[in-house]
Amino acid sequence: MNKKIKERYKVYDGMYVSMFKHIPEISFYNNNYYIGLKRDNNDVPDLLFAKSDDDNLTEWYVINGTCVTHIGYEFTDAGVINLSDTEL
Repeated sequence: MNKKIKERYKVYDGMYVSMFKHIPEISFYNNNYYIGLKRDNNDVPDLLFAKSDDDNLTEWYVINGTCVTHIGYEFTDAGVINLSDTEL
C-alpha cells in the first residue's frame, strides 16, 4: 500500500466493523454497504463497501465519487479491518 493511501485510511486499521452503520437498502448477498467515518474535517462520512466470500473473508473498500480504493480485509470471525493493499 503506498504511503499516501495508508496515511489517508489509517484510521480504519484495527477498527471493529460493528462500529459502522449498515445500509440494507443497497446491500445484497455478500455485498454490503456501510456508513464509515468522517475523515479530514469532511462533513460527509465515507461510503464503505464490503465484499464477502462464503467462508471467512471480507474485502473492504472506500467509495469516493467514482474512485474506489481497496483499504483492507477482515476475517469475519474477528470483525476487525486489517489495512492492506493486497486483495486476498
